[in-house]
Amino acid sequence: MSEATHDLLTFDLHDDLINAEMAAHVAGVTVETIWQWKRRGHITPAGLDEYGRPLYTGIDVLRAEAKTRKAARRVPRAWQG
Repeated sequence: MSEATHDLLTFDLHDDLINAEMAAHVAGVTVETIWQWKRRGHITPAGLDEYGRPLYTGIDVLRAEAKTRKAARRVPRAWQG
């Protein structure tokens, strides 16, 4: 497992909103992937920050990651050793 996998979450997965960068970290993907998921309808922003950028709940990010992983039949980065 990567070192990032061992980080403790400092936010509530259901209630706190996170930006695309944190969403990418949580899901183990790139920020570009988060944007693609948004464009493709895999994830819907739960709010906007003060600059109008989308914010997501952690649980929605994890659900989108699981859904797209299953469809792509890929292995999460954290499992790749």
